[in-house]
Amino acid sequence: MIRIYRATDLEKEIIRDVETATFLHFKQKDIFITEVDIVTPEEIQEMNNNLRGIDKVTDVLSFPDQDIKGNLPVKADDFGEGEKEDGKVILGTICICREKAEEQAKEYGHSVEREIGFLTVHGLLHLLGFDHIEEKDETVMRAHQTQILELAGLGIKG
Repeated sequence: MIRIYRATDLEKEIIRDVETATFLHFKQKDIFITEVDIVTPEEIQEMNNNLRGIDKVTDVLSFPDQDIKGNLPVKADDFGEGEKEDGKVILGTICICREKAEEQAKEYGHSVEREIGFLTVHGLLHLLGFDHIEEKDETVMRAHQTQILELAGLGIKG
């Protein structure tokens, strides 16, 4: 289940499609509660500064509530009751800056919809324990992102 805040109807559709594609890609049942909030540049800059010490606008921030480490699929029984709401596991929150997504879409020469999809899958992968600090981890994460975007109908031409 995904809770989406401050998004347009089209953004909501894209976010839901990407969530569905992500779980399909990993053969993961939807046992999670994930929140996605579309935020202003000022809001994401403040979060980035307060939490990471980087005083600038960024495109997406992820706040995981679980330590899954990419070990998928998982079952709800793998988590304690304190980690759940109505039987679903609280996965975490993703904040996406629409204005930054619009800038990046122009810069990369693709649609804003594809960029919102990319930022959603990027954020979801972080919530699921993937990272891109080390080159080998970045290679894995990029491969997952590409495959998930294709499944969601947002491949390179999207």
